[in-house]
Amino acid sequence: MLGVGVMVVTLPLYLSGAGLSALEVGLVLTCGMAGGAVATLGFGRAAEVYGRRTALKIAALGPAVGAVLLLTQSAVGILAFAAFIGGVSASGQDVGPPQALEQAAIADLLGPGARRFAWYGLTGSLSLALGSLLAGAVAAASQGRSGGPYAPLIGLYAATSLAAFCLYAFLGTAVEAAAEGPGRKRTRAPLGPSRRRVKELAALYSVDSMAGGVGAQSLVAYYFHLRFGLQLDVIGPMLFLANLAAAGSQLVAASLAERFGLLRTMVFTHLPSDILLALVPLMPWWPLAAAVLVARQSISQMDVPTRQAYTMAMVTPAERTAAASATGAARTVGAAVGPIVGGALVTAVLPGLNLLAAGGVKAAYDLVLYRRFKSVPLPPPASRPTIGAPEPGLDRPGDSPRPSPWR
Repeated sequence: MLGVGVMVVTLPLYLSGAGLSALEVGLVLTCGMAGGAVATLGFGRAAEVYGRRTALKIAALGPAVGAVLLLTQSAVGILAFAAFIGGVSASGQDVGPPQALEQAAIADLLGPGARRFAWYGLTGSLSLALGSLLAGAVAAASQGRSGGPYAPLIGLYAATSLAAFCLYAFLGTAVEAAAEGPGRKRTRAPLGPSRRRVKELAALYSVDSMAGGVGAQSLVAYYFHLRFGLQLDVIGPMLFLANLAAAGSQLVAASLAERFGLLRTMVFTHLPSDILLALVPLMPWWPLAAAVLVARQSISQMDVPTRQAYTMAMVTPAERTAAASATGAARTVGAAVGPIVGGALVTAVLPGLNLLAAGGVKAAYDLVLYRRFKSVPLPPPASRPTIGAPEPGLDRPGDSPRPSPWR
C-alpha cells in the first residue's frame, strides 16, 4: 500500500508530462485496474490449487515488471500494457490479488469480525497516506533537477512489490484455507450455497467501484492539477491528509458495527461521503476543495472493513477464498471502467464533472444495497467456526489459541 500511495499521485502526472491526453491517461489507468481484476480472479483460483502463499508470492512480482516497462517505454499501448501487468491502482485501494487472499486468510485465522478488518484497513490506509506524502516530498526535493521525481518514485513502487514478495516468503501454513492441512491435496473450492448472494453482492460492489473509478484518487490528483495548476509537491501532502483522515475512521466503523450492525454501518456512513465527493468540484478555491476532500475521506472508508467482514460472514469458511476473489475481481472490473470515463469527464463542460457523477452513482448504490439486503439474515455463528470472533461486528476473545501466520 505504500507503493500504491506513491503511484496513485505520481502516475497521472507522469503520463501527462509524457504528452498523453486526459483520455489517454484514463485509458492507461483503466488498463491498470483491469489487470488487477484479471490477476485477482486468476490468482484466486491458483490459491485454491497451489495455496495462498504461492499465489501471493507470484502476484507480488507483477508490479515490479510493470514499473520497469513504465520507465523504459513511451508508446501509449505499451504504457497501458505496463499498467495492466503491474495492476496499477488508480483508486487509492489495492486492486490486485493480495487483498482478496489476505482477507480470506484473516477470516480463517481470526474470524470475520469487523474489528479485525478495521486494523487491516488502518494499516493499509496509513501506508497509503505515507506513500502520497513521500511522493510529494521527493517531488519537492527534485525541483530544478533534470529528469524530475518520476523515475525514483516509480522505482520505489517496484521496490515495495519486491519487499512484499520477501514478506510473503516467510508466511507459514496457518494462512492457507481452513479446510487444508499438511499432507492434504488442495482442490478448488468454488462457491456453493452462498453463490447467489455472492453474485448479487459482487454486482453491487462492481457498480460502487465503477463510480469510485470515475472519481479515483489519481483523477482527483489530476483534477487539482488541471483546475488549479497544483503540482506533485502540493498534491502529495494534500492526499496524505485525506488518507490519514480515512485511516482512523476504520476503527470507528468497527465500533459502530458492533452497535448498529455491519450493513447499516456500511450504508449510512457511505452516503454522506458521496455527497461531499460531489461537492468537491463546486468549490471555487483549491484550499476549500481540499478541505471538502479531506472531510469526505474522513468517513469514506468506514464501509471498507464492514464490507469485508460482511462478505466473509455471509459465506461458509470453505467459500471464503472464492467469495473474496469473486467480489474483489468484480470491484476491480467496475473500477477499471471508471478511469477512462472519468478521464473523459474531468475536462468536460464542467471541470470535475466526474466527481459529481461518481457521488451520484455511489449514493444510488448505497440505497439499493440496503434495500436488497436489510432483511437478509447472516448465517448463525455456529455455522462459521472462527477463532476469537463469534459474531460479525463483535470481537470477543475466544478460548482457542490463534495460530501464527508466520513460520
